[in-house]
Amino acid sequence: MNLVELTRRSLLGAAIAATVGASGLPAFAQDGPIKLGLLAPFSGSGGPYGKEEEEAAKAAVAVINGAGGVLGRQLELVVADDETQPTAGVAAARKLIDVDKVVSISGVWSSAVALAVKPIAIEKGVILTSNGSADEITQGDNKNLVWRFQTNGKDWGDAFGKAFLKDGVKTASILVLQTPFTLSTIQPFRDTFTAGGGQILEQVNFNPNQPSYRVEVDKILASEPEALFVAAYVNELSAVVKEAYRNGFEGTIYAYGNAAGSNGQFVANVGKELAEGVHHTQHVPVEKSEAYALYLDRIGKPEGTVMSFGAQVFDQIVLTALAIEKAGSTEGAKVGAAFPGLVNGDGPSIGDPAKALEALRSGNPFRYSGAASDFRFEANGDQSNLAYGHFIIKDGESVLVDVIR
Repeated sequence: MNLVELTRRSLLGAAIAATVGASGLPAFAQDGPIKLGLLAPFSGSGGPYGKEEEEAAKAAVAVINGAGGVLGRQLELVVADDETQPTAGVAAARKLIDVDKVVSISGVWSSAVALAVKPIAIEKGVILTSNGSADEITQGDNKNLVWRFQTNGKDWGDAFGKAFLKDGVKTASILVLQTPFTLSTIQPFRDTFTAGGGQILEQVNFNPNQPSYRVEVDKILASEPEALFVAAYVNELSAVVKEAYRNGFEGTIYAYGNAAGSNGQFVANVGKELAEGVHHTQHVPVEKSEAYALYLDRIGKPEGTVMSFGAQVFDQIVLTALAIEKAGSTEGAKVGAAFPGLVNGDGPSIGDPAKALEALRSGNPFRYSGAASDFRFEANGDQSNLAYGHFIIKDGESVLVDVIR
């Protein structure tokens, strides 16, 4: 072997060693952008919220990048459509992780999609922040990787029970779409409402994408309830409301905010006359918030606009970025372990992400006060300290009438 061959072999060995980490796996460049995934519903039942989530994620990324990014690197957002379907969500999540090389997945509006994507995120060691409410999302050993930025089904159901009782409702019946999220709200609603003296007359379950809901509506209204809790998404709610009023129902209809609110889609579906007086309840940013004001300004919306899911995604991206900076790493478990300390601490509250980054870099104590709410994290990844807006639709607009805790 001559000297030239030896030199070439030495150089080749050095090159290979430089691209292999201690684990024996290829190491990735540390000077490019940090890619964050957004898995949003641009079609299907969550379709009204896909654009809202995307605008919020882009706004948060712009704020962080304007403050210098994290770990000296810029953030890059990679967006995918989950179609509000678990199968499509899984395919999109795998592409985000395996092809696009994202270090986190945010958005995930649908509980069914979140439950389908969750085991993949855990297997791959990728942060998953979700807007889904099904209780199962945060159950089990999630290895600090799964964090909920929406209320869980249990607490949302409890808020509905309180809303019914505050309104003086004595008898109610339940019409519920069979999905993990919707079903998770029913027993807590029953418990709160009946403990306060209310009576449940009837419960009828139904399946998604039925051609008609006439049989179910006829059955539920035969019990003659004062109020009807329609636990469903916007398309099913719209069909049920039409059937109920065709049937001459004169009581009050209560629904989820993501169905009766739905950025105006419900009112467009049924018209102002049928939408009039429909109540809806939703975890919302109903109080003054530096982060929420910044979010609205960044997306060009006037003060007072209610955009719950966008605010939650804004917080998801901001917390992920802050956690990466705090952890000094993009490794999922290390990033996830930093989440609670960023919101549960005793330091001064900061809502501006740029100021929060500055405090982190200076070593000054603080806690991030979110756009969606001034929340805390429970040990399992759920949020606490949430407020719920109780709205009534009047002349086609959702009017806040109460705040429930």
